Amino acid sequence: MRRPIKYQLLKLTIPAAGSFPINAEADKAYKQITGVHYSCTDINALKDSVFSKFEIDNNEIFPEGFEVKMILTGQEVPPDDRFYRINERAEGSTIIIVFKDAGNAGTYPYNAYIYLRLENPINNDNRA
Repeated sequence: MRRPIKYQLLKLTIPAAGSFPINAEADKAYKQITGVHYSCTDINALKDSVFSKFEIDNNEIFPEGFEVKMILTGQEVPPDDRFYRINERAEGSTIIIVFKDAGNAGTYPYNAYIYLRLENPINNDNRA
């Protein structure tokens, strides 16, 4: 039996300031993308870093210029509460993201991680 929740990781290695595209596909075995979370290995890199594009199946999730720090949480936040809630179809959906680093990282390269929370509804209907 497949787990009802999966976390799909989109990882970027950022070598220097600039724009970095991600083209991915959501796991076909899951029905919904219910959350997005960002983390990185250099917290200084967040200053002025934005998404130039963030779309799932041509639906804009975040507008151009959306500050990445808006979907980051600290370690004091419980893991289940760290995700910015969305409700988009998974099932192989096309994910297009353009991450723009503003050049404020303490050191390059650093890693940026975008986590997608994928879910399948649990059917609790036991009626025959």
